[in-house]
Amino acid sequence: MLKNLESQNPLRQSSWFTARSPAFQQAFWACAVSKSYEPDQALYLLGDRADGIHGVVRGAVKITTPADDGQDFTMHQEGCGFWVGDLALFASTTRLISVVATQPTETLFFPSSRLDRMVRDNPEFLRDFYALSYENMQKALRIIANLGVTGTLKRLVLRLLHLEEVAADSDGWIQISQEELAGMIAVSPVTLHRSLHSLTDQGLIEGGYGRLRIKDRGALISLCQS
Repeated sequence: MLKNLESQNPLRQSSWFTARSPAFQQAFWACAVSKSYEPDQALYLLGDRADGIHGVVRGAVKITTPADDGQDFTMHQEGCGFWVGDLALFASTTRLISVVATQPTETLFFPSSRLDRMVRDNPEFLRDFYALSYENMQKALRIIANLGVTGTLKRLVLRLLHLEEVAADSDGWIQISQEELAGMIAVSPVTLHRSLHSLTDQGLIEGGYGRLRIKDRGALISLCQS
């Protein structure tokens, strides 16, 4: 049933999956179920019971969590090849975040019942799932560290460079609203607009409705290092 997703599947090329043993890859892949989501449809929500792991095959998702003021905060956005859902699953607790499709999205879902059986039969595989949690924690720490960078323009550039790595489509477009992007770098929409305008005037990025694209990655990196 997954034959249509086998060819050039980005999950098979992801850094976490390619580092696993052939035995783990075969056993894990056999657990997969194909799922589809419409824009703004949740893969899961904060507080849901953890019931499995998702891998994004096509499309993109955003990760949100409520701040102390009660407002939902978009922490991050990822595209093809992204794995999510491991932390709460293996802690046997509820979801700490919401994961929502930002466009038509296809995932492979690995139900907890099948993964539990897989680990029960092969206890050594538990380390492979810890490796996924480790990789996702690296991403989270990178986001936190970049939020501490002084200067709105540098924080914006660092965030755009990161989003291009993980969330851009095949043409390089990052699908994101200015409101969400402003929240990601902790500035007002007005401040963000000025910074985006500056980068656009310099020919470093270009914008469209609800999307952005980097035109000169090298120049943006140099700007961060100056």
